[in-house]
Amino acid sequence: MKPVFQTKFGGSEAPESEQGNCMAACLASIFELSLEDVPDFSGNIANGVWYGILSNWLAKRNLALHFPALNSGAPPGIQIMEVKSTTLSNPDDGHVVVIENGNVVHDPNPRAKAVGERISYWTFVVIDPALTKVIKRGK
Repeated sequence: MKPVFQTKFGGSEAPESEQGNCMAACLASIFELSLEDVPDFSGNIANGVWYGILSNWLAKRNLALHFPALNSGAPPGIQIMEVKSTTLSNPDDGHVVVIENGNVVHDPNPRAKAVGERISYWTFVVIDPALTKVIKRGK
C-alpha cells in the first residue's frame, strides 16, 4: 500500500468538479497507482453510477467488489472501509479509508482529525483464480 491523498474535498452539494475524490485516492493507495490512473468518481456518487465505473475498472484487474456484513467484523487483508465524514457539513455524504486487518492504515483526507462511524466494508474478490499469476499490482 502506497499512501495517496485526495485532492478534492467537497460533498455532494459541491459542484461536480469539486466533489471529493477519497475513493479514487484509496484505490490508488491500495493498487499503488497514481491518482490519475484510477477513475474519477466525482459527480457519480449520489446517483450510484460510481458502482458500475468501479466494477468495470476492477474487472479489468480480475477483481470484483464485495460488501461483507458489518456484524461479521472487519475482513482480513487490505480493504476499504466506508465511514461517516468528519469533515463535510453532511456526515452522511460519507468518506472512505484504507484498512488492513481491521485497522485504519490510511485516511486519504489530510484534513481529517478522526475517522467517523463505520458504515460498510468493501472487499475485493478474485473473479478467476486461474488468472491470478498474470495479474500484477499496478498493471
